[in-house]
Formats: sequence, structure tokens, C-alpha cells
Amino acid sequence: MISTGEHTVRAGRHDVRVSVEGSPGNGDGPPLLLINGLGGVIRMWDPLRQHLAGTCTIAFDAPGAGDSPTPTIPQSVVGVARMITRLLDELELPEIDVLGYSLGGVVAQQLAWTSPRRVRRVVLLSTNTGWGSVPSHPVALKGLFSMKRLRDPEHYAALAPQLLGGALRHNAALARRAGQLRTTESPDTRGYLYQLLSCTTWSTMPMLRLIRQPTLVVNGDDDPLARPVNAKALACLIPNAELHLVRGAGHHLFLERPDEVSSVVAAFLECDGLPSSGPT
Repeated sequence: MISTGEHTVRAGRHDVRVSVEGSPGNGDGPPLLLINGLGGVIRMWDPLRQHLAGTCTIAFDAPGAGDSPTPTIPQSVVGVARMITRLLDELELPEIDVLGYSLGGVVAQQLAWTSPRRVRRVVLLSTNTGWGSVPSHPVALKGLFSMKRLRDPEHYAALAPQLLGGALRHNAALARRAGQLRTTESPDTRGYLYQLLSCTTWSTMPMLRLIRQPTLVVNGDDDPLARPVNAKALACLIPNAELHLVRGAGHHLFLERPDEVSSVVAAFLECDGLPSSGPT
């Protein structure tokens, strides 16, 4: 296991920037692997990590984002999951818990299915299944194609109310903070488009019944990107899943409600038994 801090790790054919916070010995469970959303970078996890200080967390820049070079050809969701297993090999981690946000939630579902012995518990945050999901609101979907929002914090803040929903609809200061976090390290254009391609050409729907790990699905009830009906479907179709809806929250849950989200996640990871089947 590499030491705390940021490192570049070779995972198969990819050089991946990795950030480790906390010691693997913290708590009773394995480290928590954080899989980011579309074009997301390590720094975006700061609000959540500050509230999970007692948990060893591992974040990384996916190929094409942050300090991880863009691959020559696009990676599929399956390819990203395969890259993560090689990353875990390099980090000498036989078992992890995994938290996937947005596009990262699709990858987390794939990883839980293809590497069941490596994944103990799954947290799906503001996500869906890819194909087969109820689509994003058209205005929010259009915003995903704006590269300017990823480089201009003021433009991001202006788009945030309709793109992300929730508290960002009426809290201008929070929208500006979201813009600052999101634009700290702008993704490579080609890398961003590669990730966008991966999430529009894959569906985890056929494998949901085969995901056996205890799973927590967390979603805002005012999320225009990952609509809450998709979270309810995930909680119904994954056998050992429970649902937590955050009232009045949008897509950027761990920025809007870090206390609530971190509390629910921590309690789930520390739980000895299985969650009740289906949404709650």
C-alpha cells in the first residue's frame, strides 16, 4: 500500500494520479475508493473527505482528467473497471469499499459485478445505469456539452442552477464554490469527450440483479442530471440495496449536504448486517 499523499501509479497501460488520505488501519473496514464523475478531479472530493476524516479514502484522476494522461483511444466503462482492478493490484489492496459519483457510479456498478471479491460494499451517489435510465432534463443535458463551464468558474456558477439543481438554484455563494472546485483543473477536451462517450454507450441494467454486495443508493430529490426515479430503480433492482433520498438536494450532494451524506455513508460502511432489500 502506498503512503498517504499524492502519487502517480502505473495501472496496466495507464499512468494514474492517486491521492490517499488516512491510514488503511483507520476503522474496521477496508479503504473507501472514490470514483469521480464526468471529467472530475481529485480536488472535487475535498468537501466529502473533510467529513470522512476517520476513513481511509483513495481518490484518483481517471485517464484524461486532472494529472492522468489522456489515452490514445476511448476507454469503455468495462475498460475503466479493468484499469481500477489493476490499480488495486498495484496498491496491494485485496478488498475495498467503493463510492461512485455520477458517471463513477456506473463504473462502480460494473466493478462490483466484475470483481465481486474485491468489493465489500457499494455506495452509488447521484447516478443511474447509463442506457435504460430516465434521461437527464434536456437543459441539464445540454450543459454537459459546454467545455467553457469547465474552464470558467463564473460560467459554471451561472449554469449550476439548471445543470445541478438543489441548493445551487438559490444559493449563489454555493454555486460559486462549485465553480471554483470544478475548474481548479480543467479536463483535457479529448479526455472529457472520451468519458462522455463511455457513459452514453453502456448500460449496467442487465447486471443489477447480479450485484450481491450491500449497496447504498443516495440521490437528491431535485437532481436534473441523475433523476431520483433512477435511484429508486437501482435500489429496487439491486438485491441488497437501500435508498436514501436527500430532500431539496441536487446533483452535487457532497457539496450541498456534506454532513448528511457523510453521516449516511459512514453508518452504512460501519454496519455489520445487510441492508433491507428495496428502497426505504
